[in-house]
Amino acid sequence: MKFKKAFPLNLLLIFSSLQILAQEIMPPLLPWDGKSKELLVEKSNKWITPFELSDGLESPTYKETMAWIDKLAKNSDYLEINSIGLSEQGRPIQMVIASKDQDFTSEELSTSKKPLILFQAGIHAGEIDGKDAGMMLLRDISQGDKLDLLEYANLLFIPILNTDGHERRSEYGRVNQRGPKEMGWRTNALNLNLNRDYTKLETAGISAMARVINSYDPDLYIDIHVTDGADYQYDITYGYVATGGYSPQISSWLSTYFQPEVDQALKDQGHIPGPLLFAANNEDFTEGNIAFSFSPRFSHTYGDIRHLPSILIENHSLKPFEQRVLGTYIFLEQAIKSVGTHFSELQSAVKADKNQEKEAVIVKYQFRDTPADSMEFLGIASKKVTSKITGNEYVDWEGKAITQLVPSILMDKPAASVPVPKAYWIPVEWSEIIDKLKTHGFEMDILKEAKEVNMEFSTISEYKLSNQPYEGRFRFQSFELEKENSKVMLNPGSVRVKTDQPLGELLVILMEPESVDSFFQWGYFHSILSQTEYMETYIMEPMIAKMLYEDADLKTRFEAKKKTEANFAKSPRAIYQWFYAQTPYYDQNWKVIPVGREW
Repeated sequence: MKFKKAFPLNLLLIFSSLQILAQEIMPPLLPWDGKSKELLVEKSNKWITPFELSDGLESPTYKETMAWIDKLAKNSDYLEINSIGLSEQGRPIQMVIASKDQDFTSEELSTSKKPLILFQAGIHAGEIDGKDAGMMLLRDISQGDKLDLLEYANLLFIPILNTDGHERRSEYGRVNQRGPKEMGWRTNALNLNLNRDYTKLETAGISAMARVINSYDPDLYIDIHVTDGADYQYDITYGYVATGGYSPQISSWLSTYFQPEVDQALKDQGHIPGPLLFAANNEDFTEGNIAFSFSPRFSHTYGDIRHLPSILIENHSLKPFEQRVLGTYIFLEQAIKSVGTHFSELQSAVKADKNQEKEAVIVKYQFRDTPADSMEFLGIASKKVTSKITGNEYVDWEGKAITQLVPSILMDKPAASVPVPKAYWIPVEWSEIIDKLKTHGFEMDILKEAKEVNMEFSTISEYKLSNQPYEGRFRFQSFELEKENSKVMLNPGSVRVKTDQPLGELLVILMEPESVDSFFQWGYFHSILSQTEYMETYIMEPMIAKMLYEDADLKTRFEAKKKTEANFAKSPRAIYQWFYAQTPYYDQNWKVIPVGREW
């Protein structure tokens, strides 16, 4: 459904002028004339992309994109298009497969001796550089002189993951981004951010991605974005979980083999590669750059906990669209070569990480006590200006290249961990959780008949929910837990999910309440917070008197609680509730998280 508003002509004219103004008042550009411009074909070329035809200013619609790719695939023996799912509005999410050996099935590609690289664009549909770069690259592979790239690796390319957001196109999409002329929207048709969905799997796009990863088993996953924020000289910034993650050997491979070669390729073509950049003060880099520890709700950290080598590209939004697309092309081309050249070392790294001991899993990281070191930073000169409108100080970028030495602030210090049980049990009635685990690709045993199981459960003693929704859900602001064992009769269809499997760390992250990306913290068990049976005062008073008369130990505990807890002693409601909890009438399932641990 589309919502349209009728605007007077004068307002439309004002909006049009504001669009021009937004581009004109951006920070000044550094001149750029990279060698990668040689990748652009002549206007007469039969296979020119819409991006090139527009002189690097525009990106085609979903319909135009898929028509162009479909024509390309029909004219090549090495390309095939598969639909991996439907968006919320019913658009096919398409994936292009490139294989010189014409291995197009998941069975063939997952068992091939060649590495398999998965790269996606448009998870945030306004950040679409990867789509146009991928179109050029596939053109040059299938119709140009770069077929030999398929000797290094097979490819999976998703040109538009967030197809609905892509078609919410406008010239007013991202005010701080230099092109394309029309941009898609960040979120999907349900206003959900796909790159916050890798653990909870609520969107069609990320559910499709999970199925692709499970079916095709790629060896490298690249997610292509465009960042925003402070200005700097770098045009192609990217990162992976370098420290504080779940795949240390993969991280070592990426830093030893992959990053040096990709960086050099970008430099050779006139680009300036850099790490992921987040200003510590949210304005400039004078106080340092933060290397955040992202949770597995994000693409590259989801890959890290799955032991899937994963890269997050963040091109700089203040650089021209053409420059960003060409840099992405160079990145992808070199990624293919590097993975193919060092594939055996990568396989060894992945195997080592998958075979790690799983005695405990870190569920939260925090900043180091002091910065790790200083980094040479290729910045842009700026000055602080006091606003005549608000009186507030803001940063004014001056468009002059400078080199700074800034602190590197790492968020890789373990803050909390949990022991790993032998398995988790999920009752059949929580089918939504079971279905999500299946989509993630977990192995599980399904009960065919009822069974009594002794398990450990967590019970919420105190909690506070957030006042504002996040991704449509009310997460926990704080909570306290108590753990105890109990026997539970599980019905047929309930599942046992063991932790001794390749995705064991991810299972812990999803199941343990302390994890910031657990199903509990995402709010999937909120119904257990409601108390559904009560006891009237006229029943409680005589029952409490009888309980105190018959149970001396209960009386001692009650008196001690009153002495040590003043608020309890002053609250009749708290006293009634405490006594009610001592009776067999009390709901034994209230606030008990229905995920059992088997030790």
